[in-house]
Amino acid sequence: MSKECGPSKAALDLDAKIGGAMDTVKDSFIGSAAGGIADGIAGLKSGLTGLTDGIVAEIENAIPKIELPKATLQQQMTKMMSSLDNPGAFLSEFEDIKKNFGGSIDIDKMVKEAGIDPNILNSFANKASASTKQATDALGTFTDGKATDLTGSLGKLAAGDLSAIKDFVGEMPSVTLPGFEIGNVLSSICTSVPNLELDKDGNIIKKGVETKVPSQDGEKIEKAEVKNDPPPPQKEPAPADRLENGTTVILNPNTEEAQKIEREYTEDIQAVRPLLAIILERQAKFYENRQKIRDLTGVFRTSEKNKQKQRELYLENIRNHRRNKKDILYNELRMKNWEYIRDDKLYEADLIKKKPIKPVISWEEIHERTYFSNYPKTIDLILQIPNLEIKGERPERVIFGAKGS
Repeated sequence: MSKECGPSKAALDLDAKIGGAMDTVKDSFIGSAAGGIADGIAGLKSGLTGLTDGIVAEIENAIPKIELPKATLQQQMTKMMSSLDNPGAFLSEFEDIKKNFGGSIDIDKMVKEAGIDPNILNSFANKASASTKQATDALGTFTDGKATDLTGSLGKLAAGDLSAIKDFVGEMPSVTLPGFEIGNVLSSICTSVPNLELDKDGNIIKKGVETKVPSQDGEKIEKAEVKNDPPPPQKEPAPADRLENGTTVILNPNTEEAQKIEREYTEDIQAVRPLLAIILERQAKFYENRQKIRDLTGVFRTSEKNKQKQRELYLENIRNHRRNKKDILYNELRMKNWEYIRDDKLYEADLIKKKPIKPVISWEEIHERTYFSNYPKTIDLILQIPNLEIKGERPERVIFGAKGS
């Protein structure tokens, strides 16, 4: 198991034995010796020898019983995410994870739950694999089968030096999903990644949830107050009842069909990323402009030139705010459409109980979030979204001088 996910039980047991031996030394030879400290010291050497020999014997007996796993998923994930500065080591660890555990779990789903984008990860791995194949093919052109005649990065890669991958594929891309950072992924591996081990015989063993040792004493537990006539506990609905009431509770999430539908949904939602990047860029510009406006404000900065610059920055911020609002609406509606497509496929495959409802929006909301229809191109894009139902009558465009997108 990964050391980052807490010490093993064997380590804790051994620590307890050593601690017990220390307590025995303190109590028997110092604290309660009949003749005081002098008599305690006289028997200290022989007593310590007996105790330490006992601990050594315990360790020797325990060593043959400890079978280290061939591989541990949590440990490999930690090593992989700690190797972002070394694409060769990162990809090597990723390939080992797929080889060791790919037959038992959905690797794409696992990394996604940990906050990693499986599409970016697989794309980068495929790019590196193509470079490796290029080196292998080049090596095959030599009759002696030696890589010594290949120079530079190609020669290194052909010789098995994975550090040369960086020369072909460049730096590691950002592999985290929106809203996740590398630090978050590393700190959550113990809880978001299954605790699986591969034993020496090739069997996958699922371990229990890891427990971290507390770094400090917890708060004291106050004595509970006695309460009279507690209300009877509410009846917990049966699992079948919960499934019947759920809209997207997948009945068999581990089936091949369910995982295929989830992968298709994951691929679909990647389409929001380019527009999302523009939205974030505008947002950053908004805060930058706001700071510039503040810097231009002051007793000694009231020239007409500064006032004009302030007005320009203010108007730019208004435009960026409005553009972000209408683009966020467009992304939201696209996400709802893809969710509906996913749920409809699950329903048709008998993987959820209830047929999903198509996404609905009113013309009034579209009118308001596109600033009185002043972004007709965005409205045209919204009208092209399949499965979207728009209710009400379409309002007339009110022009306030804002330019359309």
